[in-house]
Amino acid sequence: MPRVNRLKTDRPPPQQRVQPVQARSRQKIDAILDATAGLLREHGVEAVTILAIAARAGVPPATVYHYFENRLAIFAALAKRIMDAVDAELLAVLAEKLEAAAPDFRTILQGLFDAYAQAPGYVPVLGAMRAEPALQALVRESNQRSAVFIAGLLQHRTRLPPERAQRIAWIISEECETVLQEALTSLPDQARALLDEKAEMVEVLFRHYARP
Repeated sequence: MPRVNRLKTDRPPPQQRVQPVQARSRQKIDAILDATAGLLREHGVEAVTILAIAARAGVPPATVYHYFENRLAIFAALAKRIMDAVDAELLAVLAEKLEAAAPDFRTILQGLFDAYAQAPGYVPVLGAMRAEPALQALVRESNQRSAVFIAGLLQHRTRLPPERAQRIAWIISEECETVLQEALTSLPDQARALLDEKAEMVEVLFRHYARP
């Protein structure tokens, strides 16, 4: 099953050259990212160039280069924008589940899948994330945020010591991310089957560790 390469790398994700301070600068960056998302959705990664992004965003190529070193940095910014938004929704859901009788992981995974599938440009940029080690750092950061809340769920419902709960939560987060990425590039029936299987596995784990 293809997945993001998990070889560790010290390479950080590409950064924007200039961080926006004024609203006008933020609008330009949003226009660049929106243009990139549209091009990715319509034409795929290989067809996206700085010139094409600039033309679609309605800015000179020099403006794109003012904020981003290359298209990889733009992909990183787009992926981060999408992942941060989806993570915020996920963490809100997980916080609610702390008080639920039993976490509904099918609903959680399906919600994540829908959010990523509907985010313009995210599925095509997965190809770049799988091939480029620097972009994998963004995935690890997202997984770590999720793992913190999953560890909280485990500690709330089990007698696991914090260190072990954190370790198990990290494994769950990494595996769920792998399944989500595979589901996003699969046919609908296969995607649904993958999500159902993973949700059942996580629920079995929770029941196992919740035993007295």
